[in-house]
Amino acid sequence: MAKITVQQKFKQSPAQVFEAFSKHSIYNDAFWPVQVERIKDSADPQNPDGLGSVRQMGFGPVKPIKEQIITLEPNQLIEYKLIGNPLIKHHVGRLKFTTIDGGTLLTYEIELTGKLPLMSLPVLAGLKVAIGVGLAKIARQL
Repeated sequence: MAKITVQQKFKQSPAQVFEAFSKHSIYNDAFWPVQVERIKDSADPQNPDGLGSVRQMGFGPVKPIKEQIITLEPNQLIEYKLIGNPLIKHHVGRLKFTTIDGGTLLTYEIELTGKLPLMSLPVLAGLKVAIGVGLAKIARQL
């Protein structure tokens, strides 16, 4: 299993940063031009983007990537897993929110195992760049 870690500092509190990243719609801004939409609500009607919700990502009508929220610890942790992808054995993403210097350090980790040999490293390299750019963009916008 291969893994990447990307960190980004935010001026806002962990509660504010967590609130932003707990909404699937923020990823439309972070990873534009990739489009993200919720396709399954969580069981909590007060938080449809919460635990158990599923988002899909892609371009236009083609959105082959589906992720399900598997852990949601307010102001601390969001975890998701990739579901239904025939090329990926294991993909888990973790967003950890830590208080630092009156703001927040967001640590974004992804573990990935592809079904094809040597697939994980180039996929993770691309994700690391995209996530770094996306997090920096959101840090400027919040």
